[in-house]
Amino acid sequence: MKTNHRRTRVRLASFALAALLVLGGFLWRSERQRAVYRNYVEAEWERAFASLSADLTEIDTAMKKLRVSSSPALMGQAAAEIWSRAEDARENLGRLPFSDWLLEDTAAWLGKVGDYALALSRSVWRGGLSPEDRGNLAALGNAAESFNRRLIELQAELDRGGLTLGRLASAEQALPAGTALLGDRMLEAEDEFPQLPTLIYDGPFSESAAPGPARALEGLPTVSEGAAIAAAADFTGLPPEAFTVLGKSEGSLPCWLLEAEGVFLRVTRQGGRVADLTSAEGAWEGELSVEEALAAARTFLSARGFGELKESYWTREEGSLLVCFHAVQDGVFCYPDLIKLRLELSEGRIIGFEGVGWLMNHRERAFSAPIPAEQAQGAVSSELTVLSRGLALIPTEGGQERFCWEFKCEDAEGRHVIVYADAADGAEVKLLLLLEDENGTLVL
Repeated sequence: MKTNHRRTRVRLASFALAALLVLGGFLWRSERQRAVYRNYVEAEWERAFASLSADLTEIDTAMKKLRVSSSPALMGQAAAEIWSRAEDARENLGRLPFSDWLLEDTAAWLGKVGDYALALSRSVWRGGLSPEDRGNLAALGNAAESFNRRLIELQAELDRGGLTLGRLASAEQALPAGTALLGDRMLEAEDEFPQLPTLIYDGPFSESAAPGPARALEGLPTVSEGAAIAAAADFTGLPPEAFTVLGKSEGSLPCWLLEAEGVFLRVTRQGGRVADLTSAEGAWEGELSVEEALAAARTFLSARGFGELKESYWTREEGSLLVCFHAVQDGVFCYPDLIKLRLELSEGRIIGFEGVGWLMNHRERAFSAPIPAEQAQGAVSSELTVLSRGLALIPTEGGQERFCWEFKCEDAEGRHVIVYADAADGAEVKLLLLLEDENGTLVL
């Protein structure tokens, strides 16, 4: 009997130990999955914060264009850009972890700006803008610039502290009363909005282009989790067993959500192509020159089968280089087929990739014969000196594409301007301002 009791106790102890081991393994996996998810969410918050700043910059730029332009077509484009960016900014604001302070005034302000800009597009075709409208645009642009300046300062504070938005948001609850909080900074930025004149407009516009299918994925089959992991492994060079599937995303580009070693990816469920990549690991200042980093970027994209690409503009910031690439077909620079790549400058490691523009737009196109460049150059102002020219395909606000001559020019003060003239009739269709320094080029 004693032997049987002993055996029973041994079995019970063994079962208990096994249960503890299983429970421990489950808790470890659950905690790891929660940590992975938290990191993913924090990366999304950081992206929304940066996008909000970019949206406000574009709003200010488009307002400046709308105020000084004399072309109804270009003024209408600028108004549509303001509306689109204001909507994007509201969405990015709502994605930030500021549930305790909500920033309702800012969201309402952005909605009013978008509605007002689209209402002005009617005025453009009815005889232009009134002095009052131009004054309103100046005040709104100053407000956007002021708020964006505070966002940039906030981002610098985050970078200096080595913290993320997510960690700050979760840590604020445990800090002593009176501690300076990120939310307080956001409210201070909101309070700095100047008093704006009353905006009178005849109602919001609701027209918007519906997202189309991903042209580069047409005809490709749906892929499994395993195939998505294999694609992510090939793209990053990480082993397949390092990847965890976080779930799925829907929308116009349904994707698998994956993570491995702090790298987050979206892989399209149709075709299994990497849509974007974000690394939770930061960038460090290094010895790589811009030319070396650009060469590394070209090699990376070529090895992943993207075909003929050429970079347009780059900017250097916080130990990294952000480069914009576009497809080239028959000598035509195809701006809609956009790939953005971010490299850190210590070793040339890829820490960011955005290929949605390329996936949504890339395809073989048939170009008609353009008019002579000399004829199209008639669209360029006599105040500008043409430095170079070439053929380009540019996107329109309505989701279409336009075949153009692209003229890079210089004004009397040495600033660079890009003028686009329709390749069929030579009409001026777009004008861009370039801000250039040792850290790269901003296109306005």
